Amino acid sequence: MSQEFYQDQTFTQIDYTQQVFPKGEYDNCTFVNCKFENVDLAVMTFLECTFDTCDLTNAKVKSTSLNEIDFVNCKLLGVDFSICNDFMFSVNFKACNLELASFAGLAIKQTEFNGCNLQKVDFTETNLERVVFDDCDLKAAIFEQTNLEKADFTTARNYTIDPTQNQLKKAKFSRKEIHGLLTKYDIVVK
Repeated sequence: MSQEFYQDQTFTQIDYTQQVFPKGEYDNCTFVNCKFENVDLAVMTFLECTFDTCDLTNAKVKSTSLNEIDFVNCKLLGVDFSICNDFMFSVNFKACNLELASFAGLAIKQTEFNGCNLQKVDFTETNLERVVFDDCDLKAAIFEQTNLEKADFTTARNYTIDPTQNQLKKAKFSRKEIHGLLTKYDIVVK
């Protein structure tokens, strides 16, 4: 099956759970209020695209290329980004729900998460160097063998990070949430 090429197009209010999403390469396209729940996006290419107020819950993204992609006000529950094509992988998230998503093993340096729900997200062995977690909820997010050097957690909340299991050099934290670094020691901070 040949793949199509789409450039500079806007797709609005399309329910791809009810119709087939065309396999192809999407360059500088915008998707607004579209539904991709459980849709197979495998082996597709998205370059400089924006997903605005879309539902991508459990979308299948095996070997999918995501390069300079902005997700705004999207629902991305359970999306396994760890199986995407990691070549030039570049994404940013604003006001998104990424609960139960996975970035395990990816290099996502300088990614911005702004106002996102990141509860139970898997960041195991992820390179999060210089990543910004602005006003994000990280309750039960998994950080194991994760590079968090120069990451910014100053406005993040509910994180639990073991300093002995992660690289934290020059990472930024707020005094209010610093207890998230001490949880493993079972101490009380007042």
